Amino acid sequence: MNEKKRRNKVLTGLLLIITVAAVGVTVWALWLRQPDSSDYAPQQVDRNAVPMDGGGSDEDKLENPEGGGAVSLTYSKDVALDLNTKEAGILFQNPSKSNQDMALQLVIDGKVIAQSEKLPVGYKLSKLTGVDTDKLTAGIYEGKFIILYYDAGTGEKAIVNTEIPVTITVS
Repeated sequence: MNEKKRRNKVLTGLLLIITVAAVGVTVWALWLRQPDSSDYAPQQVDRNAVPMDGGGSDEDKLENPEGGGAVSLTYSKDVALDLNTKEAGILFQNPSKSNQDMALQLVIDGKVIAQSEKLPVGYKLSKLTGVDTDKLTAGIYEGKFIILYYDAGTGEKAIVNTEIPVTITVS
């Protein structure tokens, strides 16, 4: 009889521990855990982004297929990177006919060396600041822009990204 009582107490204790752990995980998952920020557009508009001239009208907007998006890009494949200021001179525009916000990454040898904040529809960038130049020396590099797209209304990340080869002149 004592053996049976002891076994019941052990089982009750184990069930109590499992219940407390399950409640703890649920509280963490629902209230304390931060959402994965990479699934949503950066909150801040890039400090170097400026509105484009001639904002365009809604009639100029590209057709937005249900569950998708449409973008128009204007860019230059030439990037000038200054080692002293850690700035990359670029030409990149998200014209007002697009219906997706964007973020721009500059990549050399598979490493992201700079990333913009949000570039809303109708804005352009002429420079990226805070470029990681630690392993770079003067010269010409083959790199790429990676454009990350976000729904302009919800901020949710699109499944598709664009990669554009660029020539980066470092001085």
